[in-house]
Amino acid sequence: MYTLKNADDATKSCGQLKGEALGVWKYVEDPLGTPKNVLVIRPQGTASRFAYTYEYMATDAKGNPVKKLKEITRVDLDALEEEREGQALEVMKAANTGPASLDMEANSEGLCTAKDFSRPATVNAAEARHHETNALLAPAETITYTYSNVQVYSAASAPGTQLTGTFTYSDGPGCTVEYEVNAIWPQVLCNADAEDSAEKCGEGSGINPDFDVRCDESQPDTMRDDDHNGFQDVDDDGNKLVWKGACVPSKKVPSFK
Repeated sequence: MYTLKNADDATKSCGQLKGEALGVWKYVEDPLGTPKNVLVIRPQGTASRFAYTYEYMATDAKGNPVKKLKEITRVDLDALEEEREGQALEVMKAANTGPASLDMEANSEGLCTAKDFSRPATVNAAEARHHETNALLAPAETITYTYSNVQVYSAASAPGTQLTGTFTYSDGPGCTVEYEVNAIWPQVLCNADAEDSAEKCGEGSGINPDFDVRCDESQPDTMRDDDHNGFQDVDDDGNKLVWKGACVPSKKVPSFK
């Protein structure tokens, strides 16, 4: 869940984020020598912009209509690799933050602080256009996240984890804003009006039952694909189904009942 540090920034193009999935990796450097905890973050906003995937209608060999998926490459890693060996790997790694030093011991609130990320997470993505109509699907973009004051909840008594911190976000020259992030793991999508408790952050959702969470439908809608075939699920009337939100902490991390 993202909250603008300055509410007046809500009118800016880069002030529209509500939240997204975060890839968070913690690992130990030099475990047999002088161990050092390290944290790396990969936001969905950078990772998702390497390509754009969409559905379109085609016909099969018998002339019957059939749904297909098309992926448009927005960062041409093959071309980069031809220019200089290893450049494609550098671009992929740049979508992550550089590593930060993470406290070896939690503070009195159970939080470990990550200090001094060595670089922001950033990606430069070309525009994506429909392969048949040439309609613009996504504009060319440069996206950057610069994190600071990141803290991760750590306790053996609390499976799953929570994270809080701040980051500056830019979607191009001249637009930079600051957000506060409060997040939980595992990531669970939700619909607040669902009948099933598991679908609205309750029992069966996989979230630690001690965490104080809620279904936040201000989060972006997410395509529902329960059978993981890449196509959006539909109801009996053919209406497309979505997850209307995501489970988020009800209060600032650490958020417990």
